[in-house]
Amino acid sequence: MISVRNLCKDFGAHKVLRGINYEIGQGEKIVIIGPSGSGKSTFLRCLNLLETPTSGQIFFEGTEITGKGVDINKIRQQMGMVFQHFNLFPHLSIMDNLILAPVELKLMTKEEAKEEALRLLDIVGLREKADSYPGQLSGGQKQRIAIVRSLALKPKMMLFDEPTSALDPEMVGEVLEVMKNLAEDGMTMAVVTHEMGFAKEVGTKVLFMDEGIILEEGTPEEIFGNPKQDRTKEFLSKVLI
Repeated sequence: MISVRNLCKDFGAHKVLRGINYEIGQGEKIVIIGPSGSGKSTFLRCLNLLETPTSGQIFFEGTEITGKGVDINKIRQQMGMVFQHFNLFPHLSIMDNLILAPVELKLMTKEEAKEEALRLLDIVGLREKADSYPGQLSGGQKQRIAIVRSLALKPKMMLFDEPTSALDPEMVGEVLEVMKNLAEDGMTMAVVTHEMGFAKEVGTKVLFMDEGIILEEGTPEEIFGNPKQDRTKEFLSKVLI
């Protein structure tokens, strides 16, 4: 589904990504772990060009999205993105947050979008919040709504950039539960997270990034049970308590 070739990203003189090569197949759940500043979020944000690569190529379903003349907004409709801080429109009700993009992009009529929004709200157990505003919701509820908003466009793939790191600990579980259900339904996912339990349980592959490269990759069993690189071992010894 996604092919990344020699991806580099510099911020001024600072090299954040140093020649990454990777492929994500349909239905895979890729979990990206590593220390702060290792390039995890930048890598994820390059996949839908929220960050413009300095060099390298990214292909989505065979189309080079880093090439000239590509309508990246069309591509982004197929790659849902969930951020750390929800990014809901505070002045719109939950229902209006959910139907805005499908209606504006003329993917659905307003009635169809509302019907789909209610169906998705049922899935995350928040139908009764349709007329509420983001300010009236807990952090966990807001993040579940943010996931639903991405799903409203019927994407082929979901990108999650540390979706639980801004939440109170007791709210993390409800968001991870929604993500686990998505994974079980076959959604292709790339997830940057510090939740090692989620990585073990849901990931089909775990990538360990450090200093702008993928230092090690493997199944959760391989990465958590028998890491090969000393740096991976050192990192896991600090986060797996």
